[in-house]
Amino acid sequence: MNENIEAMSEELRKEFPKKVYQELDLIIYNRHKNNYFLDDEFQEKKFRNLFINYKTSMVEISSDKYNIFDIHTSILIEQEELAIIGKVISIVVKHLSKIEFIEE
Repeated sequence: MNENIEAMSEELRKEFPKKVYQELDLIIYNRHKNNYFLDDEFQEKKFRNLFINYKTSMVEISSDKYNIFDIHTSILIEQEELAIIGKVISIVVKHLSKIEFIEE
């Protein structure tokens, strides 16, 4: 696992109770549209998208070739899940901001 993604995963594990953390599903895509899970090895500098799934909620964080980020959801997020998703987004973005992305 990459240094920043590993740190992100560790912080998520510490921040949330085990039951909540086990229900989080994060899927990462690189610029070649290959998907990776948190325990897979990939080149983090080629990050493109991250999908955060929690219960019935899904949020996508994506970057373009200029490293501008977009946070998107196509479903309504229930109030009780919003607090958790918001905290996950905050942690994820903190660690993504430490990566020096490359253009392709």
